Formats: sequence, C-alpha cells, structure tokens
Amino acid sequence: MSVIVCRAPGFPVRYILRCPTCKQRRRFAGRDYAWYGPTLTCRGCGDSWSNGERHDRPRRRGWRALEIAAAKELWDEAGHYTKADHDRWLMQEMGAA
Repeated sequence: MSVIVCRAPGFPVRYILRCPTCKQRRRFAGRDYAWYGPTLTCRGCGDSWSNGERHDRPRRRGWRALEIAAAKELWDEAGHYTKADHDRWLMQEMGAA
C-alpha cells in the first residue's frame, strides 16, 4: 500500500507581532501559503498560529524548545528574501491555479 501526502508550497516569512500567549511583541517566523495564509510560530514561547487560531500543542516533553529552535532557523531563512520576492512568489502561485 502506498500513501501520498500533498502539501502546498510555502514561502518563508517573518513578522514582529503581539503574541497572545506571551502578551508582548515577539518575533514570529513561518511559511505563507497562497491559498491558506501564513502559519506562524512565536520565537518566545513556541506556540504556532494560523488564521487567528492557536495550533494544538504537542504532547511530548521538550516541544517548546524544539519549536523555538525551528522558528529561529525559519527566521534566518526568511531573511534572505524581500517583499518583492514574496509578491513574485505569490503571483506565480496564484497564476498556476
């Protein structure tokens, strides 16, 4: 039996936003998706958000440290792109449909 998992291509993004969990301005990193909007992770607490809703928290020890580390890597990756790069990517994605 074969299993195929499809995921939309995303573009790395970073923002400074007020974290609902931390109750202060924090760095958020994530991926933007043309049809779904961005999924962002707070670099302070590790909570992730999409469309104003917090994602479920994993039920495993040490998950916050892992999520924060992944968000820091994504923050660095997103730093290589400009808003123009993002706009170009979004237009290509929208045109592909």
